[in-house]
Amino acid sequence: MHYDHISFHLADLPAGTPPQHAAHHIGYYFAWAVSQGLHSTAAASLPNFSLLRQGKISGATFVLTQLNGGIDKTCFNDLGRRFTEYYYADEDEGYGHFIHDYFHTLDLDGTAAFYQTADSPEHQHKLNRVFQTAFQRWHNSLKR
Repeated sequence: MHYDHISFHLADLPAGTPPQHAAHHIGYYFAWAVSQGLHSTAAASLPNFSLLRQGKISGATFVLTQLNGGIDKTCFNDLGRRFTEYYYADEDEGYGHFIHDYFHTLDLDGTAAFYQTADSPEHQHKLNRVFQTAFQRWHNSLKR
């Protein structure tokens, strides 16, 4: 089961939007997870993983070329899976807190803006802070 996949979004792309734009949000999340060591050893063994970790390729590029367009439980270690399941949890669409944080951080006002967001280091930087804050809140709420 995928937490998120490009195929979930292709039907919603505004006309003329390149299909790879449907992976930008997935890539931002996965690149952040990698920066926090929340990835699996299987993901780390894929080609170009070191380029992702060094910031030489974007998360979207890695998701599209190495993860077949999506993220699932095999992409994360135990802590990463647990957080992703929490962060993406939602009764309707399955994107939960993640999608709210994404739209708010990038000041997006609808579906068209969501899919037309550039794959940029600036957006990655903004989202990293928000994802990290969400992770810290969640992690601090766990019973030990």
